[in-house]
Amino acid sequence: MSGFDKDWLALREPFDQAARSAELAADFVAALGASVEPEIVDLGGGTAANFRVLAPRIARNQHWRLLDFDPLLLDHALDAVSEWAHFQGWEVLRTDARTLIVHAGAGRWSLSVEHFDLAVSLEAFPFESFDAVVTTAFLDLVSQDWIMRFSNCLAAARRPVLATLTVDGRRVWVPDDADDEWIESAFRLHQEGDKGFGMSLGVNATSALAQSLIQAGFEVRERASDWQIDGGTEGGIEGGRDRAMLRQLLDDTARVAAEVHPEEVTRIGAWYRLRRGQIARGELRYIVGHRDLLALP
Repeated sequence: MSGFDKDWLALREPFDQAARSAELAADFVAALGASVEPEIVDLGGGTAANFRVLAPRIARNQHWRLLDFDPLLLDHALDAVSEWAHFQGWEVLRTDARTLIVHAGAGRWSLSVEHFDLAVSLEAFPFESFDAVVTTAFLDLVSQDWIMRFSNCLAAARRPVLATLTVDGRRVWVPDDADDEWIESAFRLHQEGDKGFGMSLGVNATSALAQSLIQAGFEVRERASDWQIDGGTEGGIEGGRDRAMLRQLLDDTARVAAEVHPEEVTRIGAWYRLRRGQIARGELRYIVGHRDLLALP
C-alpha cells in the first residue's frame, strides 16, 4: 500500500476533528474501563491524528503503538506529536528513534511507531496484548477479504474498536450542477480500485465491518461524521482553510474523472471551471459523508 502525503493529512485534520462523533469517542474511552494504563494500537495511523484526539480524552497514563506501511509518515508522526505537545505546554521526551513520551498534566503518554504491512501480516499482530484498537480514514481502502480477516482477529481478541472517518459515498456540492452525479460516480469507481489490499470496499466498508462484527457477537453503533466545507466562511484562518480544502478536493475529483473518462475532458473541464469560479467568489460548499463505528465485545 502506498502512503498518503503528509501535507494532505495535515490539510484534512481539522475537518476530521470537527466531523468525528464525540459521542462514540466518549463511549470508546468509557469502554477502556478500569485499565490503569491502557494500551492502544492504531492501524494505518499515519501522522498520529488518533493519538492527538483521543489521548487527552483518556487523560491518564497510556501506551500507544502506531502501525503504518509508510516510513516517511512514521517519522512525521513523531514530529507532529512533538510539535502538538509542545504547543500545549507539555514536556516531550524522545526515548529512541521510534518512541516518544508526552508528560501531560493528565498523565504520561507514550507513543511508539512501527513499520508494519497490514495487508500481509495482519494475523501476526498480537491484538490480544492491547486493550483497544483504533483506525481512522483507512477501512475504505481495504477489501471484503481483509475485513473478514480483521473481524476474525477482533473476534479472537475480544477488544473494543473505534473506526472513524470512513467514506460512505455521500458527496454533495452546494449549489448543485447537472454533472455532479456523473463526476462523482467516476470518483466512487476510482475508490473501489486496488489500494494494496485487493479491490477496495470504498463506501461499503463500514457496513461490511459492522455486519461482520455483529455476527461475531459485538455490539456495534455508527454515527455520521461528515466533512462540512464552507468556501463562504468569512476571512481568517478558517476561511482560507476551507477554500484550500475545496480547491484540493476539486482538483482531485476532476483529475480522477478525467482518468475514468478521458474522452470527456471538455465536459469535465467546464464543470471544473464552474466550481473554481464559485470557490473564488466564496459561493461553494461541499459535504463529504463519512461514518464512525464503535464496536464493543
